[in-house]
Amino acid sequence: MANPRKEVLHPAEQYAQDVIDGKIIACKWVRLACERHMHDLAHGHEHGLSFDPDDAQRALSFISLLRHSKGKWGRSGGEPIILEPWQQFIIWCVFGWKRSATGMRRFRTLYKEVARKNGKSTIGAAIGLYLAFADGEPGAEVYSAATKRDQSRIVHQEAIRMVRKNAQLKKHIRIYKDNLNLEQTSSKYMPLGADSDSTDGLNVHGVIADELHQWKSREMWDVLETATGSREQPLIVAITTAGMDRQGVCYEKHEYTRKVLEGWKDGSFEDDTWFGIIFTLDAGDDWRDESCWSKANP
Repeated sequence: MANPRKEVLHPAEQYAQDVIDGKIIACKWVRLACERHMHDLAHGHEHGLSFDPDDAQRALSFISLLRHSKGKWGRSGGEPIILEPWQQFIIWCVFGWKRSATGMRRFRTLYKEVARKNGKSTIGAAIGLYLAFADGEPGAEVYSAATKRDQSRIVHQEAIRMVRKNAQLKKHIRIYKDNLNLEQTSSKYMPLGADSDSTDGLNVHGVIADELHQWKSREMWDVLETATGSREQPLIVAITTAGMDRQGVCYEKHEYTRKVLEGWKDGSFEDDTWFGIIFTLDAGDDWRDESCWSKANP
């Protein structure tokens, strides 16, 4: 008798399994993030969590409709954005996990730390567009945030170019200077810097916090986090490379991510609202050893 066909996993799930099985070289923190996801698939229902693969795929499908706008991939109208399995895993987890009682998203914060040239701005802009215009949130306010408005425009200008390269989005989303807005849902996506005239009166549904290691103060983070209070499923996305400042908000969130990733496994700490993943070398790795490089550069 022929063997039954092996189950074909979604690329995001296959990535997690391959990391756990050692088929993909990954650091401790990435393995823990993958193990946490797989553990919760088996046991999340015991503490009110459920996974919705349709919503997870919906976010991935939206991003796949967008196009690159720079370099060789931006030529001739732009190549479609094709996410690597590790990128799919992050989107899959953040948008798929729900609270069973309400159906709202489980995670309120995504902290992603990865080396340069791994598509941080591109993915950040894509998530920002999804939160603003495809997340089903009436009157969504989404911001690309940084310590200075000029820095916040880096991700935001990428989002504007993505809209201009997509006929369907361009048809419905208006572009007025830095403001992307959808009249039908009264939603907007804008850049925001700590040096803006005012951050009062914000009603935040989504934040793309760019290069968090450059944020000298936690004041802006606190303002934005507080401004999510009246939303049912807000999401703050912190995307950063590793920094040197151990006094800033980035190091604080870096350490908190490590605490969450270690804590769920040994039972010492739990935060079901925080998804964090850190791509880096392990302690004791020799940075000159090329076999380790993929840990920081997936």
